[in-house]
Amino acid sequence: MEEVKVSFHKHPLRSFTRFALGQCKVCEYPHRGSIDRRLFGREHGYIYGGYRCNEQGCDDAVFHKDCAKPLQEINHSSHPDHPLKFIQHSISWCDLCSAQFKAGYRCSICDFRLDLWCAKRPSPLVIPENPYGHEHQLELKLKRTFTLAHKHPPELARCKACSYAVLDGQQCYGCNQCEFFIHLVCVHLSHTTYHPQHPLKFIGSEAAPDYADEKCLLCASTFIRPPRLHHCDVCNVSICDKCVTNPPPVSVVSPTTHEHRLHLVPRCIAFTCNACGTLGDRRPYFCLACNFMIHRECIDLPRVININRHDHRISYTPRLGHGDWKCGVCRKKVDGFYGAYACSRCPSYVVHSICATRRDVWDMVELEGTPEEEIVEPFEVIDGNTIKHFSHDHNLGINKDVQILLHESIVCEACVFQIGSEPFYSCEQCDFFLHRKCANLPRKTRHVCHNQPFTLRIDSHRKVSRCILCRQDFTGFRYETSSHRILDVRCGSISEPYVHKSHQHPLYYSSYGFSAYYVLYEDIGKFCCDECDFTVYYDYAALPEKVMRHRYDDHPLCLCYGESSVDGEYWCEACETKVNPKKWFYTCNDCGVVLHISCVVGDLSYCMPVTSYGDDVDSVTSSGEEVRKMVLSTSMCRALVASFGDDVTSWCDEVEEVDPATSSGEDSEKVVSNTSICTDVDSVTGSGEDGEKVVSNTSVCRAVCSECNSRCMLPSILKVSKAGVVVYFCSFHCYKQSRKTATTSESTSESD
Repeated sequence: MEEVKVSFHKHPLRSFTRFALGQCKVCEYPHRGSIDRRLFGREHGYIYGGYRCNEQGCDDAVFHKDCAKPLQEINHSSHPDHPLKFIQHSISWCDLCSAQFKAGYRCSICDFRLDLWCAKRPSPLVIPENPYGHEHQLELKLKRTFTLAHKHPPELARCKACSYAVLDGQQCYGCNQCEFFIHLVCVHLSHTTYHPQHPLKFIGSEAAPDYADEKCLLCASTFIRPPRLHHCDVCNVSICDKCVTNPPPVSVVSPTTHEHRLHLVPRCIAFTCNACGTLGDRRPYFCLACNFMIHRECIDLPRVININRHDHRISYTPRLGHGDWKCGVCRKKVDGFYGAYACSRCPSYVVHSICATRRDVWDMVELEGTPEEEIVEPFEVIDGNTIKHFSHDHNLGINKDVQILLHESIVCEACVFQIGSEPFYSCEQCDFFLHRKCANLPRKTRHVCHNQPFTLRIDSHRKVSRCILCRQDFTGFRYETSSHRILDVRCGSISEPYVHKSHQHPLYYSSYGFSAYYVLYEDIGKFCCDECDFTVYYDYAALPEKVMRHRYDDHPLCLCYGESSVDGEYWCEACETKVNPKKWFYTCNDCGVVLHISCVVGDLSYCMPVTSYGDDVDSVTSSGEEVRKMVLSTSMCRALVASFGDDVTSWCDEVEEVDPATSSGEDSEKVVSNTSICTDVDSVTGSGEDGEKVVSNTSVCRAVCSECNSRCMLPSILKVSKAGVVVYFCSFHCYKQSRKTATTSESTSESD
């Protein structure tokens, strides 16, 4: 496959014959001049073959073929006296369309400048016959100077083709005898190669005929309201602005698609695409010799790709053969007698071609001829009970005894949630705990929410991140893409099909919606059922099935998905308000205690105490040593001994005991957890430096939220210190509301 190296892009470019929706990075078409922006809005146009970058994260780097390899010198009809030489890197303005450009042509004698898009279009100085029936010849006005005294100011002159204003200083074709103007880009809009028999009427602000098609004949895009289209009343043909100005090729040669030349059929016609097996209703490309029809989107399909719905590479095959195939993306039937993608390792996994190459599914990297990446395991096996995990310096030992129930303050370093009774790894030299399932998290993974791969990062304990799916603030391990989209490991480990205990059918990722889990209503990811009207959002899907809250019950609290048979109402043990039994809640199966989900899991529940909000955790310790080497209180040691027995007694004896009554200044800043039963939060955290920190709230004397004035019920709270004043917030939401109120008050005071 042809590759070229260019000076204006850091990676080599690969040739393609595909119809790419995008913007050329050299000529910047169609976002060039002001008139083109008005014609095309904020959408990109099509590039019908050219060059593209095949590196990860450069999927939008596409180039016209003549822009990637421009001629170094040209002659142009708009400047016939001298040749124009290619220039780049310096910002210039085109003398024809007034658009800014970085690559184009310049006359070294007259300093006449032309961008690449205008250089491609012939712009004769005089048009003796024009397509709009005007009786006089039209001249190219380079300086926008007219001899006729116009009734309107120049900036209010209107283009006869598109009805937009011809602004002062904007080059156009104009008549010297009457008030008639046409933009440079609009000169040829009335006739097109695909409908030469009748002129097309431009429809702008006025309504289109009722019988007119709502989609463009050539690109199938739906016309916006008010429509901007070119319509033939005789044939009932409608073509959008983009396709009239930048039409698709009449024929295509694409060896990766078909051995013969393919010809465009510019008609509304029903057909089945040979490349993907799905139906089409207009403008196929057709080979008469083979009776081969194809969508324009399926021309030059990639041979080998990765998609975010599957762990292995998938390859294109012209025919699957007979079988009961089902698409792994849309879950609809795949006709085996047409082209599709299949996995060589998983014989039953297939995907429609048109589904596999969607921009939200494929990472836009072609892998044909590229060796597969070696899978890096997250840990090295030392023996049957010991591993060396990449996130920790010491060996970790396994504990599979599910009868041991660890204290709620002992949390996993990866997901920052309680170890509970799950199998886990622990370090004998320091307080490092890891769920067995979290230790097996892959170093690299793919997720349905984004087309790029995610890499497991282990430095998240130093800052608070926000998951793009559940909108939960968290510390611990995270998954992150090269474009810095972040997932917590709970959401990052959920894949399709998702089997959740709350529903009998498998669930699949869907578009965004709203959740009422938090007081803040934000867009979050969701799962939907194909068979019935059931939806569960990521904030609920990732809820832990069991939680320890010793303040309310000595037994684990289990997640209940609602009890439809209950007619009455329950009461929350924490906030002492009603609980709807038909909604999700937490309950103790032994004691019958019931709690709201929001009274058990809050927006600080996945932040490791002490964590600085918006800062590195290193700033918490005055000595500069890393906070992960915790200084534990005596009660924490008791909890460890109760869980592990005498094996950790010697370790706890070496831990510095902190007296809560005297913990202040330098010493208090080292204390990151308090599990005693009678210590006030202030005495545990100390005054410290100004800033925000997530701290524990497990004492009997619970802090009062500075915003909602209620006792903070959740195990973690936000401590804010400023100028020696310490206040507490029960959630990030209350803290943000407080800052918003303070900002509003300051603005009001300044205005007064």
